[in-house]
Amino acid sequence: MRPKTIFLGLLISLLSISPLSTEAQVPTPSEIPKAVTVEEVEQFIHQYKARFVKMDLDPFIELFSREAVENRMIPYSDIREAYRSTIAYNQSILYRLKIYSIQTYTQRAFVRGRYEITQTIKKGGKKRAFRGDIQWDIVHEAGSLKIREVNYGRDRWE
Repeated sequence: MRPKTIFLGLLISLLSISPLSTEAQVPTPSEIPKAVTVEEVEQFIHQYKARFVKMDLDPFIELFSREAVENRMIPYSDIREAYRSTIAYNQSILYRLKIYSIQTYTQRAFVRGRYEITQTIKKGGKKRAFRGDIQWDIVHEAGSLKIREVNYGRDRWE
C-alpha cells in the first residue's frame, strides 16, 4: 500500500469515530448581553436625582461603581467622603437637571446634561447655587446600572 492510501484510510477511520460538528458555535440568547435602554438610563437618572435630594448617603452611593471616578481624578472613597460632607453640611438640596443626550451601548450609556443645585446650609439657612454641564458614563455592573464616571463643571460667573 502507498503512504497516501494509508494516510487517507487513517483519516477516514478517525472521522468516522468522531464526527465533525456541523453546528455553529454561537452564544445562546442568555449569554448575549442586552443593550442598555434609554428608558433604563432615564429611570437611573431619576433615582440619582431623588436619592441625592433625600440626602440619604448609603442609597445614593449605591448608584456608584466601586471603580467610579469623579471629574477624572477623584476615586470612589473620596467621592463617598465628599457626598457625606455635603449631606452633613446642608439642611436641604434642590436638584434640577436637563438631559441633552443619552447614548446607549451594549453594556454602558453616556449621558450629557445640565444641572442646577441649590443648597440650604444648616447654619444660618444661607442658600448657595451651583450650575453647569454634567456627563455620566454609566455601566451595567452585577445586574444593575452604576456610575463609572461623572464629570461636571461649574459656570464661571458664580
